[in-house]
Amino acid sequence: MTSRKRDRWDSSSEEEDDYQAPSHPFQNKKDNNNTPISSGNKLQSKSQASKELNLDNTDNTKVVDNDTTTPSDQRVVTAPNLDGLRRHNPLLSGCRLVYDSYERLARLDEGTYGVVWKARDMATNEVVALKQIKFDPILMKEGFQIAALREIGVLLALSHECIVTVKEMVVGDSFDKVYMAMEYMEMDLQEATKKSGTAPFQQSELKNMLYQILSAMHHIHEKWILHRDIKTSNILVQKSGKIALCDFGLARKYQIPLKAMTQLVVTLWYRPPELLFGENVYGPEVDMWSVGCVFGELMKKEAIMQGRGELDQIDLIFKLLGVPNESNWPSFRSLPNSRTFRWKNKQAPQLSKKFPINSFSGGQTYLDPNGFDLLSRLLTLDPKNRITAKDALDHKYFREGVEKQMPNFLFFD
Repeated sequence: MTSRKRDRWDSSSEEEDDYQAPSHPFQNKKDNNNTPISSGNKLQSKSQASKELNLDNTDNTKVVDNDTTTPSDQRVVTAPNLDGLRRHNPLLSGCRLVYDSYERLARLDEGTYGVVWKARDMATNEVVALKQIKFDPILMKEGFQIAALREIGVLLALSHECIVTVKEMVVGDSFDKVYMAMEYMEMDLQEATKKSGTAPFQQSELKNMLYQILSAMHHIHEKWILHRDIKTSNILVQKSGKIALCDFGLARKYQIPLKAMTQLVVTLWYRPPELLFGENVYGPEVDMWSVGCVFGELMKKEAIMQGRGELDQIDLIFKLLGVPNESNWPSFRSLPNSRTFRWKNKQAPQLSKKFPINSFSGGQTYLDPNGFDLLSRLLTLDPKNRITAKDALDHKYFREGVEKQMPNFLFFD
């Protein structure tokens, strides 16, 4: 046994070269709507995990393995010093060591800012999502990445049932091995929508999902934070019907008066028109446009504007909502790129045709007049007239008609 633990938690380590995860249904998308995802089966049994992590067989660690012929998945492994781990105080003792604290179960996801594993807390047996923060080799010389610091700071500052919870930070044996232990949820909303089949969601379930999303957005905006990447793949779901926002890698604090920020945020299919035209002074209204796109996607069970590039995305927006004019967007001409291109499309807005009211046709969730009004106020061209999360929560759509009902995600099994 060597004195140094082998790092089986490094997503780029040689030990994982032989691991071939089955391809994800979204892995081969060519647009920038989704990040490729890998998922796999359970990687290790309890005893295998302990041996590969080189847990020391001290007085605090008991490994019962008297019969070498016993199958490895039947051997009993007790985590080291469980009572001490339960009482661990990071303010006094620092972050726990990942190898002694968590058993890795499966690889769930990989995005721009990190790799996510399903893991078990060996002190409590709780299943968590363990996100290993990616470090860009070029930026490593400059210290901890600012995007990771922002996400950690934002998540620790937020506390809401519809926002994924960070339980603790844990570390590996080098400065670039940093992990967030987060609340585990079975699937993201995009995948759940695909798995639910072709039948539309019930209106009562749709109301509940949208209400949970808006509740989280209201909490975020009250804390003076913008998410800046709301989409169905950044919304997690549980079998119970609970929904929680995640992936705050692009989140940023804002203030009044608004200051300039980058306009290169929000995944293309969910990006508001003002950002597409170069606006860099913006606030919560950019998130609300994205919520409107999610609302429409849940009704249609597919993204409602799937542009192949920025110009195509703008064209789809104008076909759906009409071309900007002095009536629907008075300040449009003040945008940096508003005079670069001209759109001659004079067709009437197609929103009411794409989302017919009081209709069961077309495989779409039933939409009453109040629901259409809320959708149109979310998908408003002029960001100054776009509805806020607070006002959306008080909209008639949630107070009249059918009652909200927790969505049924039991098809996970």
